[in-house]
Amino acid sequence: MDDTAHIAARFGPIGALWTGVIGFAVFYAALPACMMAWTADRKTTLKGPAAAFATLLDQVMWHRFISPCQWAGVAILLVCSAIAIWKHLGQADLNGDDVTFLSVVSKAVSRLIGH
Repeated sequence: MDDTAHIAARFGPIGALWTGVIGFAVFYAALPACMMAWTADRKTTLKGPAAAFATLLDQVMWHRFISPCQWAGVAILLVCSAIAIWKHLGQADLNGDDVTFLSVVSKAVSRLIGH
């Protein structure tokens, strides 16, 4: 997340916004889709008594991997959007402290949105 913010801070407003959109698409949609496909493949190989663990596998994947990935996607979109607005309005370069502050704020806001 912080790395994405530092990358977005190097671009102009449009580049920062595109960085957020791409990061959001990867973390909110692409990675969870890959994880769900992997889980579905693993569930088909379960046979016998182990098949009872299929729902447990779904719950673990959702709570430990998919939900945090989606949370990170929202945070990336928020921080990159904030950087794009900051650069568009201020036309000033962001230093490391500004990027870190924006990252912390976006993590907090996305956590509040997610739960």
